[in-house]
Formats: sequence, structure tokens, C-alpha cells
Amino acid sequence: MPITFRPPAPIGARPRPTISIRARLVVLTLLAVVPLMIDRARLIESDRAERVAAAANDAVALARRGVDAQEELVTAVKSVVQVVARTYAAFADSSEMCGRFLRGATSDAPWITGLSVVAPNGRIACSTVANRVGLNAADRPYFQEALRNRTFVVASNVAARPHGGMVLVGAAPIVNDMDEADGVIAAGFDLPWIERIAAETARRPGAMMLVLDDAGSVLAAYPEQDKWLHKKFDAGALLDAMRARIDGMVTAPGVDGARRIFGFARIPGTDAHLAVGLDESEVQRSVDREMRTSYIQFAAIGLLVLFGVWFGGEHAIVRPLRTLARVASYIGHGNLATNTGQRRWAAEFAPLAAALDAMAKRLAERERDLRIANAQLDHLTRLDGLSGLANRRGFDAMLDTEWCEATTSGGALSLVMIDVDHFKSFNDHYGHVAGDMCLRTVGEALAAGARGAAVVARYGGEEFALLFPNMAMEHALDMAERLRSAVEALDLTHATAPCGHVTVSVGVASLRASVGDSSQILIEAADAALYGAKRRGRNTVVGHAAIEMLSAG
Repeated sequence: MPITFRPPAPIGARPRPTISIRARLVVLTLLAVVPLMIDRARLIESDRAERVAAAANDAVALARRGVDAQEELVTAVKSVVQVVARTYAAFADSSEMCGRFLRGATSDAPWITGLSVVAPNGRIACSTVANRVGLNAADRPYFQEALRNRTFVVASNVAARPHGGMVLVGAAPIVNDMDEADGVIAAGFDLPWIERIAAETARRPGAMMLVLDDAGSVLAAYPEQDKWLHKKFDAGALLDAMRARIDGMVTAPGVDGARRIFGFARIPGTDAHLAVGLDESEVQRSVDREMRTSYIQFAAIGLLVLFGVWFGGEHAIVRPLRTLARVASYIGHGNLATNTGQRRWAAEFAPLAAALDAMAKRLAERERDLRIANAQLDHLTRLDGLSGLANRRGFDAMLDTEWCEATTSGGALSLVMIDVDHFKSFNDHYGHVAGDMCLRTVGEALAAGARGAAVVARYGGEEFALLFPNMAMEHALDMAERLRSAVEALDLTHATAPCGHVTVSVGVASLRASVGDSSQILIEAADAALYGAKRRGRNTVVGHAAIEMLSAG
């Protein structure tokens, strides 16, 4: 490239004007301040997202708290109804004695609104509510199901009272000495936990609680229950999310049109969902206020700095600062090998230059330590602390990897899902420490016996998942049976289990992955097979193909 020389300016000619030192300092200051403002805005936006996520988790937690309360209530109702069903024969001599017996049975259960004896023909023989005697309940699904399955059932539909509140019906068969069904004990019961969830919701400004059935009818609403009760709610996003999932969260308009962050969960055994919505604008209002304050602070600081640099000197400030700013920029972009000691600095800038060198050195050390710590944390986040096996996150990562590999290779991918039978009663009987030891022992047995498994994971609670690449269904079933036998061979005492020791139920699914398919279908198939194993009485292995044959039959 040729070098060109400019001719010298004539003597007496005025030099071409250049950017003033103050303008240079202003530009330099803006270059330093604007990135900080952008980064601060990014941090505030990140904080906004975190607060929205926290609000969503709060709403979901409230909804799940209601679900837990419902499960406890159903357990209590089940206890009362089954006790009455077992002892009813001793007090069935007359309708008067029967009525006294039923009223006595519900004296300590105020949430039971009515207790009735339904004869095998469907007629109500006696009841704590006098006007129900003689009514025909033969067409009620809960009556038919209780007689048919010979077990306690809860009606799937929730009834809303005219002035608020909801009622469910639980029923259990009356079995005589000949092991024949002599009728059904039916109990209608309120859901008092709704009021507690409503009170929790009321403490949050702009929040709303709803109970909706699958058709969109409002069974309960707080606040303004009188306004919304029994109304049909046709809103799309919230109702669609409820129909699609058992629980979760969605940001959508409520019945009043206000946009809220809803957490929802299906009320166990019913066709209704509980939804708790937190006002999105209320959640974000504090973040918006902080953003305005931060911008005002940055503007004020920027003006003060500009005023200060306006009177700075070209040679005394700009050039050293430009050099130091360049060094700082190198450090900010990751060039931590920068060294300012190669040039001499004025006494005012020498400490800053030394500080930049020290900062670069410390950042390099911290970056190295951070990489090591991140690698260790990534490893730990994929392990279950109790069993030492992979956790749900580790399992999901391995499933995605093996699914992609199976899509390319065309090999079969088998999933074995294992659930410890009657584990809740084990925990209740022996305590959580023994329960943890049980899970750890079962996990060790599964890990020892799962040859060829890509991953052995504690999927959640008392459930384990094992993934076998390039394994067809017949081999997966053989492996599942060996694992089931290995757990049974541990002979872990379980006093409350029917067989007296710890057993497992096993579901098996095997698929050949195709492009465009989701690995979720493999999980759903194995989970369906596991459910089939439980239905067959537990301590057994069921493959997904057997489930499909049963469904077709």
C-alpha cells in the first residue's frame, strides 16, 4: 500500500479545527455511562421476570395447598363412611335407630352435611336429612360404582350451593356376612378448605380464586362470589390450560377480564379445578417504580459527570483515561492478560493502572475458579442426594441424548418405570428416616442389577426410571422381572404391606424413535404400564403392549 504525505501548511495558515477536549470527554463519558445504563436496565428486566416467576410459584403453591387439603378431607370422609358401613348392621333394626346411629356418627364431623343409607334398589332407607328418605339414588354414578367395585368412591362432579360453597358425595358399600352388598352408605360433605384458600388469596392485592368445572361453570369465586357464582366462563387460555394439564400456571384474563398470573390444580377425584390468580400489574408495579428511579439516578449522575469533564484538560485527563478505558474494555471483553505496567503513568493514574492489573489478575483467577465450580455444580445438579442415582434432571438429559441417538440409529429404546408399593404407609409406619433408607437400598439394588442401562434415576418420590438403549420389549420385560425379583429378594420388612415386605410395581415401554416424535410418548407409555401393574395388584411387571391389548379388549 503506497504511503502518501500531506504537504505542510503554509506559514500563518490557521490549523484545521478539531474536536474540542470537552467534546471528547463528553463522548468518552457517554461511552462509559450508556453501557452501564443498558446493563442496569437488563438487570431490572431480569428482576421483573424473576418476580413474575415467584408470583407464579406462589399461585401454584396456593392451588396445590388446596389440593392437599382436599385429599386429607376425602381420607377423613372415607374413614367415617367405612366405619359406618361396617357397623351399620348392628343398628339397622328400625329407621329411628338407624337415624340416631347416623347422627351420632357425624357428630364429630361437622363438614359432613348428610349421611344416608341407600338400599340395593337405590332407595334411601334412612338419613340424617329427613326429606331425603325415600328418594331414588339408583341412577347416581357414585351409587352404581360403589356397588360394582365394592370400594369407597367419590363422585366426580362437584355441586355448588345456591349461595356459595361446594358439596361432594363419598360412598362405600355395605357388605354382609355372606360377602354380598346390602346397600351403600353415602355422605355429602362440604369443602371447608375453600374458605382458607380464599382468605389466603384475599391477603394479596388484586388476587382472585376460582373453582371451575371442565365445562367452564364457576363453582366458587372470591372475591365477588355472588357476581360470578354459576356463571359460564368461556375464556380461552385459562380454561384450555386446565383441560390440558392436571396442574400448572398460565398468564391469562380471569372471569372479570383482568389479566392475572394463575396457578391451578385439579381437585382430586373431581372434574373441577382450583385456580388462584395474582394481579400481573400489581406484581410488576414495584419493578416499574425501581426502573424509573434507576433511570433518574443514572440521568443525574450522567449530568454531573458531563459537567465535571467539560472543564477537564486534554493532555492531563483525556489521553490517560482513553488508554485506561481501552485497557478496561480489554478486561471487560475477557482479555485478562492486559498489563499497564509497560508505560509510565502520572501519579494520579498509577494506582488506577495498578488496580486494573490487579483486577485482571483476580478476574482471571475467579474465572478459573468459576469454571471449576460450574463443572462441579453441573455434576451435582444431575444427582439425587438421597440415593446417589441420577435425578430427574439427569434422567431427562440422558433421555434426550438417547432419543436423538435412537432416531438416527433406528434402534429400540426401552424405558422401565418402577414404583415402591405402599411406600406412604411404610413412611407413616416406620418414619421418614427408615423411608429414606428403604429408597436408598432399593436404588442400590436397581443400580446393581441394571446391566446395559444408559441411566438409573430416582424419577421422583418413590419412583425410579431406567433407560435401556438398543433393547427390545421382550428383553426389557426380562430385565424388569429381574429387577422386581431383586427388590423382593431384599426382604425389607413392611408390616403394613399385604405380603409383609417391600415390593415394587414395574411398567415397561419400548419404542423405535422417529424424526418428529417426542420422547414424552415413551414416558407416557411406561407410566401407563406402571399404572396397569398397580391395577393388577402391585408386585408385578406390565408392558405397555399388554395395556394396549387390555384397552382394545
